[in-house]
Amino acid sequence: IRNFRSNRGPVSGILKGFVGLSTAIFTTLCSALFADDPGSFLIMLSVIPFAVCLTGVFFLRETPPDVSAGDDDGEEVKYFGFFNVVAVAVALFLLAYGFIPSPSMLVSRLFVAVLVVMLASPLGIPVYSYLKGRLGGGNDVERQRLKEPLLQIPEKENEAVAAEIVKRVPVVGEEHTIMEALRSVDFWILFVSFLCGVGTGLAVMNNMGQIGLALGYPDISLFLSLTSIFGFFGRIISGTVSEFTIK
Repeated sequence: IRNFRSNRGPVSGILKGFVGLSTAIFTTLCSALFADDPGSFLIMLSVIPFAVCLTGVFFLRETPPDVSAGDDDGEEVKYFGFFNVVAVAVALFLLAYGFIPSPSMLVSRLFVAVLVVMLASPLGIPVYSYLKGRLGGGNDVERQRLKEPLLQIPEKENEAVAAEIVKRVPVVGEEHTIMEALRSVDFWILFVSFLCGVGTGLAVMNNMGQIGLALGYPDISLFLSLTSIFGFFGRIISGTVSEFTIK
């Protein structure tokens, strides 16, 4: 989110959306590949998220803001638009598979193969961006000039500004320490909202099996997928709409 300050809403929506969509992805993978082998499903559920997080450690880092980044805002919007399209396509693909009556093993494996390709397709964006920068990047001197600040602030004045920033209380959108957050009304509004909203949602998800059995449904995987998919749409729309409202 810090690396894409002008598109924080879409980034937040995509991150939250895929967290919500992961339930549908794993539930559908279970029914497609491990319907008769819950042990293998549990191993997959413990290994894959760990491998993804371990891989992400080597790539996730905060980069300093670039003065010339304003020229790339249009490109960022296009990239995040592609992310949204892929995420929605994955959600609809999972939704369509959930309504296939008793799919064969061949159909299930084809579905998994297509799903993996769709989930990996956003990797093309950084590759495309890197190749574009290498092949059509322009003059090195011009790039260096773009990165130089337009106004040089004297050192003493800079220290005074820094001291003033340290003294004042951070506003919404700026970095807070734990104690600063605990002293703000906004934190407690968010805390209570999440406690009531997310807590009840997790309670329903965790008890979906008992709810389905009580209503006479022997298989509740479709309900889990539907809940996850529509939760995904709510999350990704909230991120996009919030950014649009702020701008």
